[in-house]
Amino acid sequence: MLKKEILFLWDGENFNPNGDMLNDNAPRMDEETGLAEATDVRIKRTIRDELIKDDPNQIFIKIYEDNNGKILDAKTAMIEETKLNIDIKKANKDEIMKAILSNFIDIRAFGGVLPISDKKEKEIKTKSVSFTGPVQFRISKSLHKVSLKHIKGSGAFASGNDKDAKTLREESFLDYAFFATYGIFDNNNAKNTNFSEDDAKKILKALWNGTKNLTTRTKIGQIPRFLLIISYKNNAFTGDLNNLVSINSQKEDEAIRSIKDFKIDFLNLKEKLKLYKNDIEKIEFISDFNFKNLNEDEFDKSWVEIDVNSL
Repeated sequence: MLKKEILFLWDGENFNPNGDMLNDNAPRMDEETGLAEATDVRIKRTIRDELIKDDPNQIFIKIYEDNNGKILDAKTAMIEETKLNIDIKKANKDEIMKAILSNFIDIRAFGGVLPISDKKEKEIKTKSVSFTGPVQFRISKSLHKVSLKHIKGSGAFASGNDKDAKTLREESFLDYAFFATYGIFDNNNAKNTNFSEDDAKKILKALWNGTKNLTTRTKIGQIPRFLLIISYKNNAFTGDLNNLVSINSQKEDEAIRSIKDFKIDFLNLKEKLKLYKNDIEKIEFISDFNFKNLNEDEFDKSWVEIDVNSL
């Protein structure tokens, strides 16, 4: 696989892209800058959720249940539910690792630490296996300060013993946010997990389609807008792509409500990419129809447009 960097631009309105469980599930924000955030874990979950639709058996990190609906721990899931077609009690560590990598695209891509046994299971020699995944993402940040709104409402059920009082809920949403996500596909780690070009295409397609296919009430309306894919001839890479783009708007940041309220600025990105032109094999992009209509003049003529369905 060729080394790759990606810049993924996406947005949403009246949504919660990544709730903070330690803050009443409010949207994650950088309090110093006023920028919204989404963790790499959230981005990876978006990809996994999309890939599961095609084939649940190709994903390891998911919820496993027994016949009674009881959620299994990771060790039990590994031994009983993953259909590795090997006897873990007899297999050596290399055989287990090979079976895991051949079965699960999310482990080939993102890596992970997988428990096999504990101290009580002395017949199983391999306690755990770990992989460093070639596909990694930075924390995504919005390209503007965001407006946060709080919504209060009543539930459908009574509150405790008070049959006349309904439960109350309070939720927080972003009015709008336009995010930049940076990712890297490392060719060296790819060799260690057998992550292939075909795998890379599946991950990119799932990132794009998965973003708009999240139909929970807090995430419906998310739209993938632009995906830049830079493939390198060697081990060089540009880096920091998310900090090389910005937006220009006549509105205050918190008043931005759609892609019609600003223009993208790719100038710094294009200038830095010129410094690496001898190292770059190709630059491809996928664009949302509306985003392209509004910002095509910012696209570099050397960038080649591809269709997401070609991945």
